[in-house]
Amino acid sequence: METPVTNTANESDFLALLEQRPMPVADLLSQIHACELANPTKAEEWTLVLIDELSDRTEFPGLYLAIKDRAAQLVKSLTPTDLRDLLKRASKDRLVSAQIESVTFGDIPLDESFRRLDRLLALKPGTLVIDPAWGIGTVKRLDDFYKRVTVDFAGKPNHAMSFAAASESLDRAPHDHLLTRRHNDPQAVARMATEQPGDLVVCALRSFGDMPIARLEETLTRQGFVAAADWKSFWDAARKALKNNPLVVIPTKRSESVHLLAEPESYGNAWFSRFAALTDPTQILNDVNELDAASPIADLDATQRDVLEERLAFAVKGAHNTDAALYARLAVAVSQFGFATPPVEQMRAHLWERDRYIEAAEHLSVRDVSALVAFLLAGGGDATERLLGNLDRMPFSLLNEVLISLKELPETATACRNLLAQPKAPPTLVNWVFRFRTETAAWDLPPLSELLNHAIALAEGRLSGEALRMQNNLKSLFEQSKWLEGIFAELDTPQRQFVFERIQASPAWDPATHHTLLGRMLKLDPSLADRKRVVAPQPQDAVRRTSWRSLQERQLLYKHLVEVELPKNSQDIATARSYGDLRENFEYQAAKDFQRQLLMRQDEMQRELKQVKGSDFSNAPCDKAGPGTTVVLRMADGSKRTYTILGEWDRDEHLNIISNKAPLAQNLKGKAVGDSVTVPSLTGNETASIDAILPLDEAIRVWINSTPEEVVS
Repeated sequence: METPVTNTANESDFLALLEQRPMPVADLLSQIHACELANPTKAEEWTLVLIDELSDRTEFPGLYLAIKDRAAQLVKSLTPTDLRDLLKRASKDRLVSAQIESVTFGDIPLDESFRRLDRLLALKPGTLVIDPAWGIGTVKRLDDFYKRVTVDFAGKPNHAMSFAAASESLDRAPHDHLLTRRHNDPQAVARMATEQPGDLVVCALRSFGDMPIARLEETLTRQGFVAAADWKSFWDAARKALKNNPLVVIPTKRSESVHLLAEPESYGNAWFSRFAALTDPTQILNDVNELDAASPIADLDATQRDVLEERLAFAVKGAHNTDAALYARLAVAVSQFGFATPPVEQMRAHLWERDRYIEAAEHLSVRDVSALVAFLLAGGGDATERLLGNLDRMPFSLLNEVLISLKELPETATACRNLLAQPKAPPTLVNWVFRFRTETAAWDLPPLSELLNHAIALAEGRLSGEALRMQNNLKSLFEQSKWLEGIFAELDTPQRQFVFERIQASPAWDPATHHTLLGRMLKLDPSLADRKRVVAPQPQDAVRRTSWRSLQERQLLYKHLVEVELPKNSQDIATARSYGDLRENFEYQAAKDFQRQLLMRQDEMQRELKQVKGSDFSNAPCDKAGPGTTVVLRMADGSKRTYTILGEWDRDEHLNIISNKAPLAQNLKGKAVGDSVTVPSLTGNETASIDAILPLDEAIRVWINSTPEEVVS
């Protein structure tokens, strides 16, 4: 039995509204909403009637409003593309039709399709808009034929965007957006940056959203609100002002976002009730730290402290054996706030067990690592011995805090001296010793020349992770002229000669840097010129050659490097930079290290592409084995093997093509029919004789002139 419609939504009223001109769509939708509470089936029926009537009258604004409002019900009987077609038929404006066609209906959620179409419909000539990449601009014109909008951005006038692209990124500029305010009154915003830096930061957060300090710096300097050279003084002044702003929460970790609250946080009964229900250990710790920053926990009453203690104990249990870094931060917090549960010795024992504190330190900020070391040492006992015994396994941040905390103890000097006396010293310790050479002058460490030898050896290794970061730090030290000058002043003549010869023989630096480094040492001590090696020129072929196919393949690899890998790496660097604290930001350092590798590879490929020429080997002589010949070998057991020698970059196992730089090709070079040759193999060298030397067959020539496949990222 159908439920009767309430008086607030009867059918006669609905039909009466339907007959009005223009049709009051908002009132009709209100009637449908009221009906839906009592009779959902009738509401669906009215919805279809309304849509049909609006479609017949081709009233696009009303139809669009109705479809958006009743989309959840309409999709039960109509597909997203059906809704798109309804909108197109109702539009009498070619521009609106083009905008509807440019929005993806069916491939993305329907509400996202509406959001994109809303953006396009809001565009009119003269409209002020904001794009994440281009900033603020003014719509200049809309083209329904080419389906594009032209915008005069501040840094890029007459910039054309397709409707599809504009629907994804182009928003009308809010009147209170920081970019809009500068557009309307640049002098006022400039004064704000100078006189009210805190207000500028609040406006930036309200306009661009919460962000870490590093991204805030990048945003304000890139957009020209603050000069890069003035950032430090600007932020110092802004931070001081923001301390008194209850709406702004500045995090303790640089990687976390500065948060703008909608209203001041109140740490009353409602806050503690909400906090008592939290189950996420990270959120529990963050909320406790924010509470302590706003109102010292020591000042809370017993009931409130009990709530904090209970939730922190819950969080410690959640992080147990799952997240060493979070466990360490929680343990430090429990200890600092004076809570008895969980017992600090129990938490300290868990961090000592299996050396979890080392794993924790790898993911902690410098400040948190310092607190962790203090927490571990506060337990007394064998803490000092255990920490010093693991120096070679520690990340740099942990090693640094341990050595600074224990630098006055003789055991610390002994532990470092023993590690540095080994043939292979820890990269982190070598870095630390060079950073704190003045403080360690009385430690009786190995001579400076030996420390330099450790550094050079580390620079030569194939490392990854933090060891790679330490390697790059050491290499950059050698490249600093003032540092090198100071080091040379401490060395005597034999030690300078040793270091010079060691660096001269080292492959750690690229050729240009290596040449510069040797030149600086010669300038500091001209007598080292007697130690400089004269490298005899190596005989080379007149021309370095490879097949046309392999040359094209190498060119495609170079193109992929320049157009795909390097831009992606630049984006990775930008993303990692947004995490903040570049000194302790592993993602940033790893991306920068990879960038150096890519640039070295680019330089090497550029050089080789200039030197190596393409060839089809069509005129190669066949009297002796060499590039452009096919050689038939008779093995000791009577079997035959065939190899085709081509150029430097040529290789194809299926066709038995080998490079002229391969060991077998080098052994065959210049040999004639009947000559013996050594054939390298995995099980040892074999001896064979040359049975025939032939010109290239058709299959090889087809391969040489074929086109390699594009490189796919």
